[in-house]
Amino acid sequence: MIDDASTDNSVAVADAAAMAYDCVWVQHNVTKSDCWEQAAAKQFAYLSGSHIIGLSADDELHPGVVQSVMRHPQAAVVFHAYMVRKPGQDVHGGVPVPFRGIVSMTAGEAQRHLASDALPCETGIGSAIRHDWLAWLCKHEYWRMGPWADAVGYASVAAMGGCVYTHEIGAIFTEDDAGYGASVRNGADAARYWVEVWAFLKRAEVPADVAAAICRKRGVDA
Repeated sequence: MIDDASTDNSVAVADAAAMAYDCVWVQHNVTKSDCWEQAAAKQFAYLSGSHIIGLSADDELHPGVVQSVMRHPQAAVVFHAYMVRKPGQDVHGGVPVPFRGIVSMTAGEAQRHLASDALPCETGIGSAIRHDWLAWLCKHEYWRMGPWADAVGYASVAAMGGCVYTHEIGAIFTEDDAGYGASVRNGADAARYWVEVWAFLKRAEVPADVAAAICRKRGVDA
């Protein structure tokens, strides 16, 4: 767990979890980081698992997601469906994967899928990325894309390393209209992040047609 100079009760919750479970450790940032994803990347070298499932404060992992990931130890990224709810409310919808059952794709197959008209479901919410591919994202400074970092970053991993889609639920995402992603995607900095998205896709050498499709599906207009 990474405490990014939090001012609410989450620090106490995190510290209590670390005391109760040997597998939990907490990194306390003294001051608020300018970019939490970049700050988190500094801790990735200490992780020893084959895959990483990122979990923000507004996400809740769904039971069985870890077991689901363990069934695909070679996958560069495992995409799960995820559910959506408003703060304090029950689940009101979801983002399903576009397949029934489990579908494994090579990089070429993933590129063709991403470049198609299929609705986007590729995101970091409830999904797992292999450790070496997370290092690849960090090498290309994926955090510079701001609120598009996970969706564009994870889709790019699929395009370059292949992927697995499973219809199982990976997480429940709390949709807050005032949340970081929503406010920044619609704010004054959006155009700057659009430029960063295109710059990342070029650095990562994602094929041009796939890059254009990812941007179109994710509302990147630059």
